[in-house]
Amino acid sequence: MRMTKLMAVCALAALAVPSYAAAQDTKKAEKTAAAVPAPAPGMGQVVFYRSSMMGALISCRVHENGEVVNKLPPGKYFIHQTTPGAHEYSVKSEAKDTIRVEVEEGETQYVRCAIGMGIGVGRPNLSPQSRADFDKRRKGLDLLPPYKGDKDKDDDDSDAKKGKSEKKKGK
Repeated sequence: MRMTKLMAVCALAALAVPSYAAAQDTKKAEKTAAAVPAPAPGMGQVVFYRSSMMGALISCRVHENGEVVNKLPPGKYFIHQTTPGAHEYSVKSEAKDTIRVEVEEGETQYVRCAIGMGIGVGRPNLSPQSRADFDKRRKGLDLLPPYKGDKDKDDDDSDAKKGKSEKKKGK
């Protein structure tokens, strides 16, 4: 009799574990869905994220067509809403890395920036990722606000252009 009760309790516990796990997966999916809202009508979006602290002093400054999309320090992510079609994004330090992303209307693509070893400075690397990879790494990431074009020490392209234009004015 005692053995029958023990077996019944074990059977109920075994049935409860999968339903508990399913409930946790649903909560996790809802939390991630809230973290990455659907794109605006007629638009698509790319989520850029950087989860590793490797190369913490190097910012993954993401560019498209020579314009800064956003800066991506470690432990952050940002959502870039864009028009459907092919888009080419780049990052650079001592080397440049480029990724081509095909964005469709209503779709979200994921791109991870990682810093690898370089000769003098770390090398940024952009790689396409899945929603599952973003979900796995999302816990320690904070959302960045949209880029406002603020001036800082990493803005080397505009400094170089500014210096050239000042030299031309001085002649």
